[in-house]
Amino acid sequence: MTSRLLTLHLRSRGASTFLVGVGVIALLAWAAGAWLASRPYFDGAAARVPVVALAPLLAALLLGPTLAGADEDLEHSTPLPWRAWRAGHLLVAAFVTAMALSVAGLRAPDTYGAHALMRNALGCIGLVAGGAVLLGARLAWLPAFVYVCAVYAAAPRQTGTVIAAWAWPVQPSTITASWLAAATIFTVGAAGYVHGGSRALSVRRFGSKGAP
Repeated sequence: MTSRLLTLHLRSRGASTFLVGVGVIALLAWAAGAWLASRPYFDGAAARVPVVALAPLLAALLLGPTLAGADEDLEHSTPLPWRAWRAGHLLVAAFVTAMALSVAGLRAPDTYGAHALMRNALGCIGLVAGGAVLLGARLAWLPAFVYVCAVYAAAPRQTGTVIAAWAWPVQPSTITASWLAAATIFTVGAAGYVHGGSRALSVRRFGSKGAP
């Protein structure tokens, strides 16, 4: 019974599409990172900042639609332990994403490589999970997209503690504050999602009888 429910759960959430998408993103991240690091006019492995910032973001955006089923209200009405299912869903997705992306940065992993990709995967997934709680699965991508793009466009490349705390997507993985920030975001977002699930957006009907 459990295996059948798991199969139905993964199918209804589009897990296969997510896995294929993460695999493609990992391959593209590997190719782009290798190309940037090999250019003589760039700063070697340190030139992989765009890959470190954007690859985890794209993978997390693919996760958003899987955080809710076709009818979230109906799922909440069933006797299944949905908090456990949501926790397992999110943790497995985070693990798969972090491991797949880390392969793309194994060359010089400490210099905008595997470690930074794993950190950013956790942070971005936390933002998407929190977005699902606040905005619903369809718009779960919005907070992560806005935040990471804004940080990438505006953040300085200095490595001070305060800067690393809010500009973690573009910081070296050796900065402890960047890990603490990403881990905190993941923990808060995951806790909110596990507790309440994706927000079910009600559909308002206009033009009903008696309406002015």
